[in-house]
Amino acid sequence: MRGMTIRGAIAMIAVLLALTIMMAGCASTEIRSQTSPDYTGQPYEKILVWIDVEDALTAHGAEDYLVEELVDRGVDAAPQYSIFFAGKDYTYGQRQRELNKKGIDAVLTVEMTDSGATRRRTPDRLRRVRRVNPYTGRVHTYSKWTPGHVDVDAWADFSAELIDRASGEVVWLAVARTAGDPSVGRAGFAQSVAREVADQLIRDGLVARN
Repeated sequence: MRGMTIRGAIAMIAVLLALTIMMAGCASTEIRSQTSPDYTGQPYEKILVWIDVEDALTAHGAEDYLVEELVDRGVDAAPQYSIFFAGKDYTYGQRQRELNKKGIDAVLTVEMTDSGATRRRTPDRLRRVRRVNPYTGRVHTYSKWTPGHVDVDAWADFSAELIDRASGEVVWLAVARTAGDPSVGRAGFAQSVAREVADQLIRDGLVARN
């Protein structure tokens, strides 16, 4: 690291460690979707993203992930917290007026419906190993013991709905399961779901791309 200060070297090491942690664990999502047979309209121009969880910080972070994935794909989207204040109770009419002001024509809701973990134990293994002494040519046989270990996969089920603003009807729905190493954390799971939901909406032709 010639020419680099100690502070710069420490910063680079921190970045490399962060990348290593990000690459060490991952989450994968399987998704299935269905479009209402009554949907015959044009792709929606701007959607509101609403993550339905009790923890506001988790909801805001998950909404940001999904909005970012949609925007990266050319879809005009906004998180609900940017329009509605959590400390205020809105009537139906007030919500509609706020959505009208922002030009929202569909609302995408996502909620976690179930979660859990699967444990798998790899059994201990005892095997016979043969080794030839390169000097004497004699064959030695001995036992090698390999201890087993426990693998844990966390999983979470999600449901998503796209609601038409004008009619209030659900025009698209999806179910998804995300699974992976628990070390990925909630953020990793949220990012994986966000990617798949955004991709599926586009594949199904429900949202317009700029």
